Amino acid sequence: MKFFHSIRSKLTLWYVLILFITICGYGVAAYLITRRTLLENLDYSLRNEVRWVNEFIEPKAKRIRLKRAAIRELEALRKAQTKESLAKADSLERERVETDEIWNQIYQHTLMSPRRHYIQILDRNGDVLFRSQNLHDNTLQYPDIPYQWVNIVTVEGFNGETLRMALMQTDYVKIFVAYPLTPVYEVLDDFFYNAMLIAPFALLISVIGGWFLASKSLKPVDELTKAAREITAQNLSRRLPVYDVDDEIGRLTAQFNDMIERLEASFNQVQQFSADASHELKTPLTIMRGEIEVALRNKRISSSTRELLQSLYDEVVRLSGIVESLMTLIKSDNGRLTLSIGKVNIESLLHELVEEAKTLASSKKIKVLYTVTSKPTVDGDNAKLKQLFLNILDNAIKYTPNGGTILVSVDEEKGYAIVRVTDNGIGIPEKDKEKIFERFYRAKTRKRGHDPEGSGLGLAIAKWIVEAHKGTIEVQSQEGKGSTFTVKLPCSL
Repeated sequence: MKFFHSIRSKLTLWYVLILFITICGYGVAAYLITRRTLLENLDYSLRNEVRWVNEFIEPKAKRIRLKRAAIRELEALRKAQTKESLAKADSLERERVETDEIWNQIYQHTLMSPRRHYIQILDRNGDVLFRSQNLHDNTLQYPDIPYQWVNIVTVEGFNGETLRMALMQTDYVKIFVAYPLTPVYEVLDDFFYNAMLIAPFALLISVIGGWFLASKSLKPVDELTKAAREITAQNLSRRLPVYDVDDEIGRLTAQFNDMIERLEASFNQVQQFSADASHELKTPLTIMRGEIEVALRNKRISSSTRELLQSLYDEVVRLSGIVESLMTLIKSDNGRLTLSIGKVNIESLLHELVEEAKTLASSKKIKVLYTVTSKPTVDGDNAKLKQLFLNILDNAIKYTPNGGTILVSVDEEKGYAIVRVTDNGIGIPEKDKEKIFERFYRAKTRKRGHDPEGSGLGLAIAKWIVEAHKGTIEVQSQEGKGSTFTVKLPCSL
């Protein structure tokens, strides 16, 4: 697609791609870092909770007896029904009340905790001494409980809930503190969904911003391109606009201007050489032509000498035509060739030229047909327009085989005079269509004996005359089947 061939588009797409990769990389990194931070904070909180419970229980540890042993002893004392046994039973009951007060304080602590911790405390036999209310009838279990240090594990809890659990045991109790990982995962999910929601908007903003920045950065390039397109062989004195900035574009512009200056100097030298050579050749060719004409009027020369002089005369005439064409093009390049503008009836002009073309084509038995659907009038130079159409007709006659047909038509469309010259000659190869209007260029098919006298300047002059009249000239051709030259000239108002 043409869109993707633009530097502006490529810069925008690269910018968006890099931003997309950056956002993805940042999102993954932020997700992993957030996950690790949340888990580390949770682990830190669980360790602190286990240490607090242990530090709270440790001074009172002597009061905490094995639950089953204490119950059996209390029951035995009460069954004995002696004065001493009842007194000891009362003492044990008071210890149990004091112990329950310990669990009550731990319970109050769990209510004040900002986290929804599960706390469970067992005695050495594994009997439950304390269980937080949110555990209900569930039990926290783990086979390997470390002694006097806190271990952090992840386990499958009740109701299929994943728990992060800290655990340790002392000489008196086994402490379990757990926290469900569901809230952590919910935070991470919220982070992920928010990132997914924000990413498209960020990319859209980056597309708009990237396009804006690329357009702003490349605006000088567009201006340089427009200015460079307007520089032709006729105005090489023009220069690209110079930006007073020492950046890549500024340096490139300076280099282009230096190159155009060198091209202008070379072009001027070529033009001067061509003008001087044409001018110097014109006089001796005119003298040679005159002397040959005088010699041909001598009736006493032999037939072989006359043939030789006639051949020389033809070559001199051809060289004179080439020199004259060169002079015309050189003057047009220098702007020294002016047009005598007047009202020109295209139909009348072509009618006269067609009659001349019929005479030229008669030797090859070529039919020249002329059709008129309109009689447009243009503002132009009669002599130059005559030269224009004569060059096209002469070109058609040269490349149309014996017995061929040439059709000349005149029409008017949308304020333009349309002249078409169609032949059924040898045609023009596709690769040569854009080059046949260049000076001295001749297509390969037209070098194989079809036009031994051609100079390759006729169509170049024709193009200059058309453009000088603010018109256009186009060619449609198929090799081996013929060509159609179409000239469009603006009609008189």
